[in-house]
Amino acid sequence: MIGGPTNSAAIIAIGKLTVQALKNRFKYRLSMPVFINVIINVISKLIPNPIIRINKRLEYYLENQKLGINNNIKTINFDSLHFFQVQNLVNEIEFESVRVKKSDVSVNLPLPDSYEKYLESLTKKNRHELKRKKRKFADEINSVELKHSKDSDVFDTFVSQHRLSAGEKGKFMTETVENYFDSLLKLDGWKIYYLETDKGILSTAFCYENELGCYLYNSSRNNEFNSINPGIVINDLIIQKLISEKKSFFDFLKGTER
Repeated sequence: MIGGPTNSAAIIAIGKLTVQALKNRFKYRLSMPVFINVIINVISKLIPNPIIRINKRLEYYLENQKLGINNNIKTINFDSLHFFQVQNLVNEIEFESVRVKKSDVSVNLPLPDSYEKYLESLTKKNRHELKRKKRKFADEINSVELKHSKDSDVFDTFVSQHRLSAGEKGKFMTETVENYFDSLLKLDGWKIYYLETDKGILSTAFCYENELGCYLYNSSRNNEFNSINPGIVINDLIIQKLISEKKSFFDFLKGTER
């Protein structure tokens, strides 16, 4: 396939491998893990799109379920699909041993082409809450600017705010973890967004950013100002900046941020 395989060629190849795997399953009972591995490797090379890879694995798994074949697979990861998409997929086919369980929450925010459209996409309640919290912040803070940096002083603020947090968040920032974050910050794409105000740096966001979007890896805030929601404000300003730069998403990674 000179010049790279097309999607059609990839699907044909996957289909042939799947059929062969099913045929050999009846002849050689121990061959299935080998064929599963071959199929996954071929898919990953021919079709780089992870959703296609996942869908093919799901189709293969559910087809075996209909044939009464024991896949001997305890879990399948669907990292590119959210819980409700996976739930809808498996509900379309009768099966005996597939169970969908939500283990964590990951929030990926697709960004529209204007901040006004982003606000319109919020529910009336959430839009009202965002406006209220921003107004409360503005009532107490005279000047605020969103900045980003790789400087050591900003990194030190991120670490110290983290360590002053209550509960598990405060215990998280050990010396080993600090060194890990420091090494990340030295790499291309990593940066710390921070809110610079007349009362100092009130919150930070440790992010990885590329030409497509931004991933929020971790965050911190000055707990003395929790009542005026600096974490909400910095996220809102980052969203505004990303939209103005025509980025396509803001990924909160795992967490329950809204």
